[in-house]
Amino acid sequence: MDDVRKGSGIRPGKYIILAVAVVVVIVTSVTWWLWPTSEEEEFTLPAKVCRGAFSGRALDSLFEKETGKLRTHIYRDFPDSPGEHPVCELSADVNKVAFRVEKRSEGGESREELKAEYKHVGELGPAHGAYSRSSGTISLYIPCPAEEKPHLEIFVNVGFNAAQIDDVHAKGAKKAVRKLAHLTGYTARTLAHKYQCEGADELPDGPVQLRAGDGKL
Repeated sequence: MDDVRKGSGIRPGKYIILAVAVVVVIVTSVTWWLWPTSEEEEFTLPAKVCRGAFSGRALDSLFEKETGKLRTHIYRDFPDSPGEHPVCELSADVNKVAFRVEKRSEGGESREELKAEYKHVGELGPAHGAYSRSSGTISLYIPCPAEEKPHLEIFVNVGFNAAQIDDVHAKGAKKAVRKLAHLTGYTARTLAHKYQCEGADELPDGPVQLRAGDGKL
């Protein structure tokens, strides 16, 4: 009987050690569950985006205070084959930016036509275009003549969801449009050089210059 009691008994100190171990496991599990994940979800832009077409730094201001991961969608081999209207879309948890390019053998809408159609028109040296509030985009027609096609143009369309507004006086609207104007200017210069457009060097640094038009769009 004494041997049975000795064999089945557990010393009080062992109970204490076991209890402490259980508490440590529980605390560790809860701490891991509640620990901030900001480091894992910190948003970063790569050095190059859109299959190497653009610098990630050129988009920093459009994705400031973002979270999550950058998502990229490429359509029709952007930026190659501009005749097929390729597209690159970049998005995160809040903001979205999109690029579309077309090569047009005939001239697009003239400055006068755009002014009559849109509330805001834009210029970047020899390039001209317009800003659409409803779609949050700035488009530009960039001269890119070739010997056999003297009227060839590159049509660039850049969109930013924060610039898609109904009220131009809405909070943050003007700031978003300025960011879009800078990005569109950068995009135009970059693609004009990529496609070796004659006169690409004539596109000035800085943003697309927006001014009032006579239209309603």
